[in-house]
Amino acid sequence: MARTAFAFLAPTLVYFAVFYGLPILMDLAMSLYSGTAFLGRGGRFVGLLNYEILFQDGDAVASIVRTLVFSAGIVAISVPCGLGLALTLNADVRFRALFRAIMFFPYMTSMVIISLVWSVLYQTEAGLLNVLLEAVGLPKVGWMTNPDLALFSLIFMTAWAEIGYNMVLFLAGLQGIPGEFYDAAKVDGAGSWNVFRHVTLPLLAPTTFFCTLMSIILSSEAFTQVFIMTRGGPAKATELFSYRVWETAFNNASFGYAAAMAFLMFLGLFVITVFLFRGWRTEVEY
Repeated sequence: MARTAFAFLAPTLVYFAVFYGLPILMDLAMSLYSGTAFLGRGGRFVGLLNYEILFQDGDAVASIVRTLVFSAGIVAISVPCGLGLALTLNADVRFRALFRAIMFFPYMTSMVIISLVWSVLYQTEAGLLNVLLEAVGLPKVGWMTNPDLALFSLIFMTAWAEIGYNMVLFLAGLQGIPGEFYDAAKVDGAGSWNVFRHVTLPLLAPTTFFCTLMSIILSSEAFTQVFIMTRGGPAKATELFSYRVWETAFNNASFGYAAAMAFLMFLGLFVITVFLFRGWRTEVEY
């Protein structure tokens, strides 16, 4: 029986080993060399020196903090809003299928296209958002030119693009909850809020966990919107860690140092994932 199971799992295990495990090991090997080393060629073996330099690099540490803020903002917006939309569109409303498709469409759209569209919306002089502000007598806002607002503008745009994904997952979770629980709650005289708090929310714990975890992982790796919209500006206000890794590797030609940064990102996401798995109870018994 075990052999049969491993036979079926073998293609998947080989795929993950070749396309995930091997690149991680290659990245670790590169991080131990300086300069333009690639798997030990073209550079000098420096051991853990790249990691020491990384923790002493103020700009790199600042980009890590910025990425944590970015990820926290994405989770805080996309997960609750996805749940709210799912609760609304799970009810018997007219054109429910159409609204579901509309809300899911941004997630299906390329981030390149989304970034280009929102770059136009965020334009200071002729962007639609500032045109609307001027129409009601408010001053223009430098959405992407003000260092104090640029990161939050990027957070809002990215969260907007991911809400539909979380909505679909929450819809699946809601439709998997047996109706007997709601009937029993109504018999006991529970109101809408108590039903949501004591029935819906606890039974959605696995879905909430998965949405939170995926939002953290995807937002931590965000690169396209930064590359297209800001290139890390203004004044490095939107320089996320993933963008700094790319800039270090391809603009500064320091592949060993960039590999150390990338491996640190992997370790960080791994630790966060383990922490969430150990600290978040996701098992639900009906």
